[in-house]
Amino acid sequence: MAGMGNRLQKKAGWMLVFPALIIMATSVNAFEFPSFKSLKLPSFRYGKLKRDRDVNHQFQTYKVLPDHKYYTTGQGNIPHAIIGVQQDYKLRPGIWKAVDLTTPLLRSWVTQMDNIYGYPPHGSIILDDNGQRLGIWYSSKQWTTIIIEEKNEIAILAPEPPGFGRGN
Repeated sequence: MAGMGNRLQKKAGWMLVFPALIIMATSVNAFEFPSFKSLKLPSFRYGKLKRDRDVNHQFQTYKVLPDHKYYTTGQGNIPHAIIGVQQDYKLRPGIWKAVDLTTPLLRSWVTQMDNIYGYPPHGSIILDDNGQRLGIWYSSKQWTTIIIEEKNEIAILAPEPPGFGRGN
């Protein structure tokens, strides 16, 4: 019975201490603690991909858009993904390789991507956090992370290598 009394005393003690801690915490002057804004942490905004039949058709008919800068990622001669970024935006340097895209080169890549990878590539629109178009995407991977930075700079993570299918 003595053990039961000790446990009740401990619980009762915490029942008094816990509200006291809450009262002390709420009475602290807010100016004593820095706000999150004062820490100057970067605020990330994220974009997304939206599958689009028109973009898919543009790639499959080998149409190179004049107001886009093109980039690829992947190993070897066949890209894992091709993106076109509108000229108003700057792609953060990284794993994407800038290319001077021509219709014959695009035809070659699209044909090879369609034949070698396990899942057929598909076109998508690259959108910012407000739904504004930033560019286009073509890959068998239909997801990635898109980070919208300041001064119209964007970061687009490269997709993982697609699964290999029954390549020729």
